[in-house]
Amino acid sequence: MLTPILIGLSHSVESDHVIAVSNLIDVRHGLLKEALRGASWGLGHTVSVMVSAFILLFIKNSVEFSPEFSLELLVGIMMVVIGVIRLFAIAAKKHMHPHRENKYVFFNVGIIHGLAGSGTIAVLLTSQFTTLYEQTQFLFLFGLGTIIGMGIIAAFFTRLKFLKPKYLLAFSYIIASVSVLYGIKIIYEQLYTYIN
Repeated sequence: MLTPILIGLSHSVESDHVIAVSNLIDVRHGLLKEALRGASWGLGHTVSVMVSAFILLFIKNSVEFSPEFSLELLVGIMMVVIGVIRLFAIAAKKHMHPHRENKYVFFNVGIIHGLAGSGTIAVLLTSQFTTLYEQTQFLFLFGLGTIIGMGIIAAFFTRLKFLKPKYLLAFSYIIASVSVLYGIKIIYEQLYTYIN
């Protein structure tokens, strides 16, 4: 029972997840508020994984079925866009306020990331579990681990508000730049795989 939670926790710290969420964090907010917003990312991820994984489970050849190309490509594009917006915001000495534009931004980004990885989860469920109950239990506990993990990550980045402004600014530049570069890497890998 603990295993799926640990898998969810480890999944939440994958580089693309951490980079995306760290770009959405507003360090001026309280730790609890940002932790809850991070957890909402995990909730969005869990909802999309559960829905799409169950759909894929009902497709006979789910192991051969690979809907992930366009979704992974979308994640790459999204990470580039988030990073570029963040860089412009920093350069203009303004702060991104995703909660003012869309209070569900963490949840929505989580949904996209969840969709991108749902095929892999469906294959895992198909190969490891035989009953609907076991599959549902795994997905629920996996999602719980992801929600907890993203809440912790968001809380960690919120603590950075205690850094000196110049260090916080440098860190923001680094995170935004990494987001752009990592997004480009994902786009390149997906296009290369598709072409070949």
